[in-house]
Amino acid sequence: MNLPVVVDITLGLVFIYLILSVLASEIQELIATCLQWRAKHLKNSIELLLAGGSETEESDITKARILVEKIYNDPLINTLNQQGKEIVERQFRKITKSVDKKGLGEKQSGPSYLPSETFAITLLDTLRIPQLINYVKHPSDEFKTNLHMILESYKQLKAGVNDETKDNESYKMIKKMYGEIDEDLIKFVNEDLKDLPDNVPDNLIKSLAVIAQRSRVKIGDLTEEMIQFKNDVEIWFDRSMDRASGVYKRNAKGVAILIGISIAILTNTDTFHLVKRLSQDSVIRSTISQSAIKGSDYIKDPEARKEIEKLLENASIPIGWQNINQQFELSDTRDSNSPNVLLIRSWQGFKLICGWIVSGLAIAMGAPFWFDILNKVINVRNTGPKPVAYTKD
Repeated sequence: MNLPVVVDITLGLVFIYLILSVLASEIQELIATCLQWRAKHLKNSIELLLAGGSETEESDITKARILVEKIYNDPLINTLNQQGKEIVERQFRKITKSVDKKGLGEKQSGPSYLPSETFAITLLDTLRIPQLINYVKHPSDEFKTNLHMILESYKQLKAGVNDETKDNESYKMIKKMYGEIDEDLIKFVNEDLKDLPDNVPDNLIKSLAVIAQRSRVKIGDLTEEMIQFKNDVEIWFDRSMDRASGVYKRNAKGVAILIGISIAILTNTDTFHLVKRLSQDSVIRSTISQSAIKGSDYIKDPEARKEIEKLLENASIPIGWQNINQQFELSDTRDSNSPNVLLIRSWQGFKLICGWIVSGLAIAMGAPFWFDILNKVINVRNTGPKPVAYTKD
């Protein structure tokens, strides 16, 4: 087997994988859109972020889930949720909602992406941090209040203000920070901050307090400190979402492998059989190679699917269940009467399953990967890249 034949076999394999990868990508994108995987993953990631991570207690995760529901009901977040209003879309959303009731809570859809600035503003406004800062904008000289201290006493605010005994630690802490607890402060907490969230995860307050402490090192003034604090919360959110994107990609790759193996089984795409047919049949090898070279120039065009289907019909690609007899064909007719025929059949079946798995893993690599490989193989086959036309140059 000379080098041009090896290159043509590789070209044929890559072209077949590319065609099936396009189909797998379309199927995965359709499933992800219908089941709203991105929106659900984003919301779950925010819940874990506010709860303090996946290893926190279930009570903190429950509190974080309640807080996230309030954040998602904010007008800034609602404007990012572009839900379809057609009857078919709404009915389909109801079906997917009945399958997964916990994913998006009460809503039938949610945003797939949140800007960090929108998240930071919404979170701080939901926790009523700006209102608390405005109330203590001019702290006393004896006890200079900062954002870190406000967050440290956040969960003791209501208990301290409404304490009638005036003898617990919460009351003393609030009095140090806000001065005398008079009717104005009690009215501010009970009326102006009546929607202050009660079920706030402890880990969230600790995380925000640490961020506030770092912001204080950079800036001393409380008003400027709040601006820096908001920027640091945005950075905190962005870094967490980067990790969440990595988790989503790993999960998506796992789904892609399952879809790839399923397509390989349904289309009976056996890599070992493909290599055998391409190496033995020069007509099929030449047809697929020419189709691959012709199709590589417009594979990224929106009409690529139709063109690929035409190429698939014209090229006698050795995939499909019509080839099952060839896959289980005995190399020697005398083997049919051999006592080892059962062993031979078992080996052929095992090789077929392995061929499906190899094909499935290859399909899961994705269409962009195989498109790049296809261009490189074509350049090798043609001994160099295609020269640029004079007019284009």
